[in-house]
Amino acid sequence: MDSKANQKRKHILNSATQFILENSFSDLTLEAVAKQAGISKGGLLYHFPNKDLLIKGIAEHIFEDVSMNFTELAESDPKVTGKWCRALIESSKLDLENMAEQNVGKLALSLLNLDAAKDISEMYQSILVKLDKDGIDPITATMIRLVIDGLYYSEMLNIAPLEKDKQEKIFQRLFQMTEKET
Repeated sequence: MDSKANQKRKHILNSATQFILENSFSDLTLEAVAKQAGISKGGLLYHFPNKDLLIKGIAEHIFEDVSMNFTELAESDPKVTGKWCRALIESSKLDLENMAEQNVGKLALSLLNLDAAKDISEMYQSILVKLDKDGIDPITATMIRLVIDGLYYSEMLNIAPLEKDKQEKIFQRLFQMTEKET
């Protein structure tokens, strides 16, 4: 069971993420997050003494949620072969349909130094290892990952993002790719 302090920390991180999704990253201030969370600035500073630590917390929080969702989806998949690829596809599809919180995490990472991004990179690497050992052709698994990365970067950078119907067809094709025998 989460402690009261941990619950408050999660509430702050969820509020900060929601603020960024509703506004912009450049508008993020400690005051704005405190207001969004319905707490005092002092209450926020207790958990996050400065903006850099808040940004790091946002990125880690998002990627922890993504990793947990990814694992839960894979473990609930009755088909063993390709389950990690399908979990990546499904979790990414859900995220992109719901304002792409991963984009917020990636943007937060881009504002941090390389040392702070190391843990997130290792988390993503652990996902990639699972994809490579998923029982489908590793090149197919890599292609699935790269297509998903491309969808995210297109959305994040607002470079010719795809219409939702075309994006849905791409996800359907990616799911099909996990079903083919190697």
